[in-house]
Amino acid sequence: MVNGMGKSLMSSYVVVFIMMVFLFRSFRWGLISMLPLTITIMAIYAFIGYIGKPYDMPVAVLSSLTLGLSIDFAIHFIQRIRMIHARTSNFNEAFSEIFEGAGRAITRNVLVIAIGFIPMMFSTLVPYITVGSFFLAIMVVSGLVTMLLLPALSAAFNKSLFPAIADAKT
Repeated sequence: MVNGMGKSLMSSYVVVFIMMVFLFRSFRWGLISMLPLTITIMAIYAFIGYIGKPYDMPVAVLSSLTLGLSIDFAIHFIQRIRMIHARTSNFNEAFSEIFEGAGRAITRNVLVIAIGFIPMMFSTLVPYITVGSFFLAIMVVSGLVTMLLLPALSAAFNKSLFPAIADAKT
């Protein structure tokens, strides 16, 4: 059953990528939106492997939830920055406005959900400890990647991601 869930995670990852390409109507934005998800999964599994925890049922079930939790922040960030840029036609203005609204919302969401799972880490049942620590790690890693990497990539590649600003004021 655990092997099947691992295969399911991989196929779900591909489906999420295809959905992101269609959602943003852009292969580039689809790739960028997958970075928080990809880095979160890699970091979590690297840590699980490092500490020697086996890929058991709680980890397998939580892995599929990682897809939804990690991609959510990226969708929120990318959709908002694209909407703001479409309205302002100015990347610098969009960039500062994104942190006042969506950035604050994403940060609060990360904190509330991460803090909400901390009590599970003090349980006497190992599966609860696994769930609590796994969700805390998912929220922190995906939130940090979204709030650090996505803005950096947007700024670095703003002319190719926001083609209209190549000729507009920046």
